[in-house]
Amino acid sequence: MPKQNKAYKFRLYPTEEQAHLIRKTFGCVRF
Repeated sequence: MPKQNKAYKFRLYPTEEQAHLIRKTFGCVRF
């Protein structure tokens, strides 16, 4: 079960971080 927990945490981590990175990148590209 520890493997599934890690996958869940890993999936949730990059999701929010990636969204923030994409938003920052888009904001820079927009300007």
